[in-house]
Amino acid sequence: MNTPICGLDVASTSAAACIQAADGTVLHQLNLPATRAGEDQLLALLPAGTVVFTESTGRHHLPWARRLTAAAHPVYVLNALLAKRLIGVTNALRHNKTDKIDARQLADIGRRDGDALQTYRFKENPDQLRLRTLCAVRIRQRQVLTDALKSAADLLQSMLPEVPELTLAQMHGLAQLFLRIDSLARLQRMRLVSLQTYAHGKAEKLHAALHQPMSAAAVFDALLPALQGQLRLIESLREQQQALLAVIRTAVKTGCRAEEVRLVETIPGYGEKTAAAIVACVPDDLRSWGPKQKVARKLQAYFGCDPKLRESGRWKGKVRMSKRGIEMARTALFQAAICGMLHDPDMKAVFDRKKAEGKHYLVAVSHIMRLQLRRLVAVLYDQKPFVRLSLAAAIAT
Repeated sequence: MNTPICGLDVASTSAAACIQAADGTVLHQLNLPATRAGEDQLLALLPAGTVVFTESTGRHHLPWARRLTAAAHPVYVLNALLAKRLIGVTNALRHNKTDKIDARQLADIGRRDGDALQTYRFKENPDQLRLRTLCAVRIRQRQVLTDALKSAADLLQSMLPEVPELTLAQMHGLAQLFLRIDSLARLQRMRLVSLQTYAHGKAEKLHAALHQPMSAAAVFDALLPALQGQLRLIESLREQQQALLAVIRTAVKTGCRAEEVRLVETIPGYGEKTAAAIVACVPDDLRSWGPKQKVARKLQAYFGCDPKLRESGRWKGKVRMSKRGIEMARTALFQAAICGMLHDPDMKAVFDRKKAEGKHYLVAVSHIMRLQLRRLVAVLYDQKPFVRLSLAAAIAT
């Protein structure tokens, strides 16, 4: 690039900047606070038309990128892994790392490779940012809920080891049962008909086990308060999940990509949760990437579900999924593949074919993910609802 360049390394409380003239001369190397005053200081030193290169650092880079873009400075936000791989030879051997060095390396990357990095130009879409953040929070809450369920299951197994069939994740009434009692004796006094209200098909085994318990009443009573605490947390998290899902529905309806979510939901296997998560991660300039097949390949790499080759001479390692892209989108695509296998005979036929060829289960699922991704690109590219292919066409792909 024959323009002034600024490499900007942003952290949570500070930032380092390296400003270079059009000929590559370093004009300023400075440390800045991550405040409004720090942004003002940088803007005062930037020559007109300076192009800024920074790394994606969660959300720390967003205030800087917004302010610089508003001041007519083009901003490019690079993936941290890409920036690391584009580092030149200056620091390659010693590989020292400081904020000052990182800022200068970003400036060097911009000067050397800036023309090839146009796809990383910062363009903010508030509606997409809101939807993506909501989906990410829902996933994190779901992870906390899963951990809480595992902890509660461990406690329940310690309290009633003779009934391993009791599962809190699938039997919501069981949680209400343990929240109502205060001791093992109280549980033992309950009649079978009462237990059936909460434990359903497991009531008879539970009733029989309660009269010949392997664990002492003292152990049961000692662990019961901890179990009840976990059960209340689980109940609260489930309520939060439902409330957040309602907010996501509203964000989808009122956002600029509501039509895209509706189109994705027409594909077998994509539900409201996976469709929202996928659309929140898909760039809005998808059609500018080229024809459909090229877009599908790029989006596959963008999500990190592309194959990673490992070869050297005669040695050929196993081909694995790269997992270098957006985890939330990759997880949603995996879920769409599993659901597609359950509800779409074409996807099930492809899966069975791959299994018959001796493919591992996850390898066969990865093929379904690729087909689901092609369907996704088709409906978003054409802006038309999904049209089912014939079984022969699905297998041929």
